[in-house]
Amino acid sequence: MSDEFFYPNIWGRSILTSAEEILGDKGVNALLNLVGLTQYIGNYPADNIKKEFPFSHVAKIQQGLWDMYGSKGARVFATRGGEQTFQHSLSKYDKVQKAAQAAMAIGSMEGRMKAGIVFFSKFFNAVSDQVVHIEEDDTHWKWIIERCPVCWERKAEEPVCHLAVGVLNAASNWASGGHKYRIQETECVAMGDPNCVIMIEKQPIS
Repeated sequence: MSDEFFYPNIWGRSILTSAEEILGDKGVNALLNLVGLTQYIGNYPADNIKKEFPFSHVAKIQQGLWDMYGSKGARVFATRGGEQTFQHSLSKYDKVQKAAQAAMAIGSMEGRMKAGIVFFSKFFNAVSDQVVHIEEDDTHWKWIIERCPVCWERKAEEPVCHLAVGVLNAASNWASGGHKYRIQETECVAMGDPNCVIMIEKQPIS
């Protein structure tokens, strides 16, 4: 596979700055050395929305965290990175934030959440090469990633798309006005599944 699919630079930058918050600059440098991405040492992606950060680089950084800190450690770092990526997106895509707020302005909490989830899936499809669609049943919304940067070319025995879970943690908290939801990846391309599937419970836990 080639690096023909990309994230916006700001999302790549957010992944690295969130890791630096926890690991420090030396820790991030060690991570980038480990995964062969030394071009980013002291030279993070630009603070802009150009689609120039390759999916393979997203995946290598996530795999590097896994190799250095194990499954649990990688989950912590990646989830935080996803949350920060969403928060930075709100500041960079101000018009999108206002449009999302308008879409969620009326209706029940469940209705507002669904509107927000659908809106952000379209947003991801529009500004990155990630491909997402939404399904639902009586108890869950299903965030289904058909082209996923987080597990790009990775192989694993358990779900690894914690970065995406972090994005959805922050998005659901923002869309619901501060509520928390149980969010879990149940299928992952890295495990051989056809798509990555993240389940969002419709009933908030707090």
